[in-house]
Amino acid sequence: MVENCTKCGTQIRPNERACSNCGRDAGFPNVRAANAPEERAALEARFNTARTSSAVRGTTIELDYFVNEVGRHSRAVMNRSLGALNSWVEGPTPLFCSFHCQIEVLGRAPNESNYDQQRVAAEAAINPFCYKEISYAALTLKEAGMAIYGPYAVILKEVSIDDRSSVFEENPFEFNQKHHVVAGQNPPLGYRASWADRGTLAGAKLEHKLERGMQPSAFPAVLMEDRGADPECDYVEVHIFGPVSRVSIERVIGPKPARRIDVALWRRTVRALEKLGVDVEETP
Repeated sequence: MVENCTKCGTQIRPNERACSNCGRDAGFPNVRAANAPEERAALEARFNTARTSSAVRGTTIELDYFVNEVGRHSRAVMNRSLGALNSWVEGPTPLFCSFHCQIEVLGRAPNESNYDQQRVAAEAAINPFCYKEISYAALTLKEAGMAIYGPYAVILKEVSIDDRSSVFEENPFEFNQKHHVVAGQNPPLGYRASWADRGTLAGAKLEHKLERGMQPSAFPAVLMEDRGADPECDYVEVHIFGPVSRVSIERVIGPKPARRIDVALWRRTVRALEKLGVDVEETP
């Protein structure tokens, strides 16, 4: 989508954060992409289809409740291992270092899994001009996240990420395979939204999982299908532009480690988190 600066009229490229002529802020590229007229129209069409389906199935009330719950109460969660969490809260930099940051700055080597080897192509297909700038989280209605990414759920402060976040249908790697997106092709429209419209995206995607008479207490499991170590779990992905600081952490939920050496590290991590004003819940 071609955009022009609202001040001087200069064309703004999709990867630019500011006008190259006058310097006026252009907005976060991932959020601009989510708010593009053609993207919003396609999402609205998907949601209207879901609404028609819910009317036929008699779940219109449940769909409205679900969309409202996700739109008002869902949060962004990142799951981490204990070592990664400790490095984040006690390391020399307060910023979470994403996969691409670790590759370029810290010298991390991708492992031999199909996912690590192909994730650059998958992520670049969805956020072609800014994929290296994106930090990834999941959308949750419960104080838990995706255990496959680590046992410690890190809930982020909404005020720290809402303006720079977009939401996407699912993990880009899985999405591209499902929709047969290959290099050089644009992904189909209607599968991303701004943070403010996350409820609409969730409704369009998950309407078929809602049942007549379903109570709000069941909605968290609809939004996030966590199967533990099973990589086939399903969720709505949050794309956060830019680094995430440790001061953006609101709450951490995780288990007390079994090994003595890990217990010591956990205690240090808890103390560091509490100094930051983070609420920590230790689970059995």
